[in-house]
Amino acid sequence: MKKTCLLTIFLFSTLGTYAQFGSLVDSLLRSIQAARTDTAKAILLYELGDQWSVSDTGRAAAYIREGLRRSGKFPFYQGVGFFYLGRAYMDTDGNKAIIAFDKALDYLHKYQTTESYRLQSRTWANKAVIAQRNNDNKQYLDIFLNHAIPLAAKARDSIRVAEGYTNIALPFMNYEEYDKAIFYFHKSIEIFRRHAPLDPRQADNFTNLANIYIHRQMLPEAKTSLDSAFAILEKDPHSLYFPYYYTTEGMYYRAKEDWKKAENSLEKGLVIAEKIKSRFDIRSLLFQQAKLYNSKHDLLASRNVLLKIYNEGYAEIDSDKRNILQELAFVEAELGNMGAAYRWQTMYSELSDSFYKKQSSLQIADLEGRYNYVQKEKELLKANNKERKQRMIMWGSIGGMLLTGGLFYYLFRLRKDKAEQELVYVKQQQQIAVAQALLEGEEKERTRLARDLHDGLGGMLAGVKINLTSALQDTPSAEMNRVISQLDNSVTELRRIARNMMPEALLRSGLESALAELCQSCHTDRLHVYSSFLNIKAGMPKQIEIIIYRIVQELLANVVRHAEATEAFVQCSQDGNTFYITTEDNGKGFDQASGKSSKGLGLGNIRSRVEFLKGKLDIYTKAGKGTIVNIELPTDERA
Repeated sequence: MKKTCLLTIFLFSTLGTYAQFGSLVDSLLRSIQAARTDTAKAILLYELGDQWSVSDTGRAAAYIREGLRRSGKFPFYQGVGFFYLGRAYMDTDGNKAIIAFDKALDYLHKYQTTESYRLQSRTWANKAVIAQRNNDNKQYLDIFLNHAIPLAAKARDSIRVAEGYTNIALPFMNYEEYDKAIFYFHKSIEIFRRHAPLDPRQADNFTNLANIYIHRQMLPEAKTSLDSAFAILEKDPHSLYFPYYYTTEGMYYRAKEDWKKAENSLEKGLVIAEKIKSRFDIRSLLFQQAKLYNSKHDLLASRNVLLKIYNEGYAEIDSDKRNILQELAFVEAELGNMGAAYRWQTMYSELSDSFYKKQSSLQIADLEGRYNYVQKEKELLKANNKERKQRMIMWGSIGGMLLTGGLFYYLFRLRKDKAEQELVYVKQQQQIAVAQALLEGEEKERTRLARDLHDGLGGMLAGVKINLTSALQDTPSAEMNRVISQLDNSVTELRRIARNMMPEALLRSGLESALAELCQSCHTDRLHVYSSFLNIKAGMPKQIEIIIYRIVQELLANVVRHAEATEAFVQCSQDGNTFYITTEDNGKGFDQASGKSSKGLGLGNIRSRVEFLKGKLDIYTKAGKGTIVNIELPTDERA
C-alpha cells in the first residue's frame, strides 16, 4: 500500500479579485489618515501589510515596520506587529519569519488575556508550518501539542483547537499510523460539530477519514465519509477544498475498479486546482491519475503523467519527490526498462532518510541485480521487527503495572481531597457574600453622600451666592467679589467630588461614555492619557458597570498620584461575557517583591473588586520601568 502525502496548512487566505483587493487597500489607507492615535494607525498599518503579504513581501514589510515604529510605546502592539511581520516573510524567507515570530512571543507572553493567547497560538502554529517545510515533523508535532493547541484552549478558541487536532492527525496519516490519525480527526470533528458544523474545514476532516478508510480497504466507511464531506462542500462549487475531495473520490472509485467514475472525479478536481493555481492539488490529482492508469495496465500513460509531475516541478517537498521517484522506478521495471528503473530507485534512495534507506535497500539491490542479470537477496528487516515487538510487549507490561498503581493512588487522593474542596467552596461562598454586602453598602453610601452634597450642601451654597450677589448690587465691594469667587470655586469642587462619588455619565450615557469622560478628566499637560474602547456592550448589570468604573478610576488614580508618569494608556474591551481592562504607564513602577509600595496604591480595593467578580488580575512592573496591569472580568449575572 502506497501512502498519500498531504501538505499541512494551518492558515488559509481568502482570495478575491484584484478590484476587491484594491478597494480594501484604499479603504485601509483612508482609515489610517483618519485615525487620531498612533496605536490606531499601527493596527491599520499591520492589516494593510497583511493584505500586501500575498503579492509583495517588501511592501508588506515596509507597512508593518512603520506600524511597529508608531506602536513603540506599547509592548503588546509591538508583539502584534512582529506577528504580522513573520506572516509577511513566511512564504519567502523562513529564517526571517522565525526571528519575527520569536520576537512576537517575547512581547505577547507577558499578557495573560484572551487576545494575547490567541495570537500566541497562531504564532506557534506558523512556526510549526515552517518546521514541516523543513521536514522536521518531530518539531512540528511538538509545537502543536505543547504550544499551539494549549494556547488556543486558554483563549477559548474552540475552532483553532479543532484545527490543531487536524494538523496533528495529518503526519500520523502520512506515516500510516492510522489509529492515531483517526483519533485526532474525530477530536477535531466533534469540536466542529458543536461550533461550526458547516465549516469547509470540517469537510476536509471527513475527506481525510475517507482517505484512511480507502487505504484500509474499508470502502463503505469511506463512502459515508465522502458523502458527509460533499454535503458541506456542495454549497460552494468553487471551494478551495474541492480538489482534495475529488482526489480522494478518485481513489475510492479506483479501489472499486470503476475506472470511468475515477477518471471523471480526477478531471473535475484538476479543473478547479488549475483555476485556483494550486500546485499542490495539481500534483496530488496527477499522481492519482498515474496510479489509475497503472491500475488499468496502461503503463506508458502512467509513466508520462509521472514524468510530467517530476519535470514540471510539481513535487516540491522531499516526501512528494520520494513518492514520484518510487512510482517511476516501479513503472519502468514493469515495462522492462531495468536501467531506467535502477536510476529512479537510486535517486529515491538518495532523497530518503536512514529509515527510508533501510526500507528500500532490498528494492535497489533487486533492480541492480536484474539489470546486471545477477540475483542478490538480503534479509535485514525481519530480525529488527521481531526484536522491536518484544521490546514493545515488555514495556507495555511495565506500563500497565504502573498505570494500575497510579489509578489506585489517584482514587485515594480523590476521596481525601473531596472533603477539603467542599470546605474551601463553603468558605469562598461566605467571602463572596461578605464582599457583595460591603460593595453594595459602599456604593449606597457613596450615592447617598453624593446626593446630599449635590442637593443639600450644593443648594445651600448656591443660595448663599445668590444672596451675596444681590447684596453686592446694593453695596459694591471688592472684598465681596473675592468672597463670591471663592464661593464659586467651592461649589465647583463640591460638584467634582459628588461626580466622582457617583458619576452622572455612567447613569446617563452608559459605561463607555463614563470611562471616556474619566480618562479625559485625567488628561493634563503633565500626563497624557490615551484610551481605546472596543466592543463594549450596553445592558450589563448596573452593579458590574459600577465595579468596572471604580476599578479603572482607582487604576488612573494610582497613575496620577504615584507613578510620576508622562503617558498612560487605557484599553477596555468586551468579548462575549468577558470584560478586559489593560492599563500601561511609563512611570517609575515599583518593586512587587517588597510589598511596601503596593499597600499604598489602592491595590487592595482593586483586588477585592476583581475577586468579587471572580476575575483575574496580573501586574507587570519593575522599578524605573513603568507598570502594566491586565484584568479579566466575567460580566454575566452570576458575577
